[in-house]
Amino acid sequence: MSILIYEPDPLVCSDINETLSAAFPQCKIDVLEAFDITKVVERISEIAVAVFSVTQEEFQQWRPEIRNLRAWFPVVLIVDDTPQPGEVDVDLDYLPRPFSSTTLLKTVSDALSDLR
Repeated sequence: MSILIYEPDPLVCSDINETLSAAFPQCKIDVLEAFDITKVVERISEIAVAVFSVTQEEFQQWRPEIRNLRAWFPVVLIVDDTPQPGEVDVDLDYLPRPFSSTTLLKTVSDALSDLR
């Protein structure tokens, strides 16, 4: 199984990769160069959890597709602001910026253990 990461900032992506690699050594880490939903779907059966850092515009554009991914694996969205009530998709887990390695691990662990 793999953990799929999309984070456009190379330094932040490297930190996420290192943190998750250390915490989940049994999982392969795959990094998307660009947010491409077709690349995600191609790997759908291999993914244990996805961590996507998307802009509000990307999220709105791909919202139905991102929500549908939740039927296959947990999705953690790294966002600039905590979503307001009414904007929250209960099927998704949110991690507001700025975040620490501790909050990243807690959010990913909670997503993996959540059987919604």
